[in-house]
Amino acid sequence: MNIHIVEQLTKTQMRDLKRLYRDAFPASEKKPFWLIRKKQREGITEILGLVNEEERLVGEIITIAWQDLLLVDYFAIVEDVRGQGCGAQALGLLQKRYRDRRVLLEIETPEIPCENSRERVRRKRFYQSCGMESMDYHVGLFGVEMEIMTYQCQVSFDEYHGIFTGVYGRRFARKVTRIATKNNRN
Repeated sequence: MNIHIVEQLTKTQMRDLKRLYRDAFPASEKKPFWLIRKKQREGITEILGLVNEEERLVGEIITIAWQDLLLVDYFAIVEDVRGQGCGAQALGLLQKRYRDRRVLLEIETPEIPCENSRERVRRKRFYQSCGMESMDYHVGLFGVEMEIMTYQCQVSFDEYHGIFTGVYGRRFARKVTRIATKNNRN
């Protein structure tokens, strides 16, 4: 399946994107969609649709651009097309689109015992197969432990944290903390 990135979505595509956003991410990890739209109007966030040959929305990428960093804030593929190469193709398109930026994303830490631990491990393996590597720190993002992965670059915790301070302010950024990992826990 060939897909492409669309910036200007039709009403139907935007409705489908909002539904995918609502269904694909846990409530504890979602920002209010109005806030995402506000940051889009400010030129900080991009809401990108992943569309197939029939112009059907098959995925979404929501990004935050800050300085030379690009945080892939939300990335999801529609359930009935998963496993068909759309995710890897989408990341390739994203990496080309933003070749002048350091690309990073957050994933739920796979090593924490939980109900969806297999899914977390599979997700990390997928990103690794697309050339992404884990940083040597984890973060607490509103109480959820996340691992930071980057594409062929290094991003320090201070740089990562700077995204939240710069985009959302200090009060919001206080809820983003560094967590010691098993390699550096004392």
